[in-house]
Amino acid sequence: FEQELRLDNQLSTFKQTFSEFSLSYSVFKGFKIELPFRYMAYKDKTKQRVSFSGSYKYSFKPVSLKHRTKYQRTYEKGEIPEELIRNKFSIMYRLNKKIEPYVSGELFHLYNTENDQFDEYRVSLGVAVDLPGKNSIKIFYIYKKEDITKSSPDEVNVFGLGYKYKL
Repeated sequence: FEQELRLDNQLSTFKQTFSEFSLSYSVFKGFKIELPFRYMAYKDKTKQRVSFSGSYKYSFKPVSLKHRTKYQRTYEKGEIPEELIRNKFSIMYRLNKKIEPYVSGELFHLYNTENDQFDEYRVSLGVAVDLPGKNSIKIFYIYKKEDITKSSPDEVNVFGLGYKYKL
């Protein structure tokens, strides 16, 4: 289970909050498949998302490299479901048993379009902190460019705080 709050405009504006439940299975060392469900709340709307992803993480301590490919389908009342393929590459550095800063880049492309065109990209940096028990938090910043197929794409700066509990 994961709960996240995202703020916009230099932490002054609510962007969204979401709750995510996911099931994951380690196929073999480093390779994992995951099936998440996310409920997102914005100021004026809600959305639901189902996804399926596979990721591979390679560690050569204290550095880890991870690649994830995800298919996602997002539902919003009154809208045609949006389907995307997302590819994300991350580099993590384990400072100690509890603290792990990271940087990542992600490309989104529209699924089932004529040329599966790119729609968005993100660059993120943050830090994940393990807490007692099976709890963790992450503090992060995301720069993203949305709707890059349009003549004037949106540039967004997001600051966030995430909480995760593993069962």
